[in-house]
Amino acid sequence: MEITTDALEWTSEDVVLFRQFLATRTGQRLIPKMLEETPVLLADGEINAICIRSGEVRGMQKAARALLVMAYPPKEVPTSDPATDYPDLHNDDKWNDGQKLSQPNP
Repeated sequence: MEITTDALEWTSEDVVLFRQFLATRTGQRLIPKMLEETPVLLADGEINAICIRSGEVRGMQKAARALLVMAYPPKEVPTSDPATDYPDLHNDDKWNDGQKLSQPNP
């Protein structure tokens, strides 16, 4: 496989292989080692320097989270269709409540 700047598909096979890697001794050390390089936040000083450092820290945190999401993707929540969640309010046959909106013609 060649290295490319194109967006690559991340398949379920990739997820399994990456989880297996993270379970190895080296994999268990990868993210903590990466986070060791996270810059220390500045407690005081020039506001611009504090903002820059804060952005660097957030960037490292985001990269670590991205690695973990690649191995443990969040479960997809099934979306519901509002049109089918509830029966039609104007259709008496869909409701079994003993009440009728319209009286039948004799």
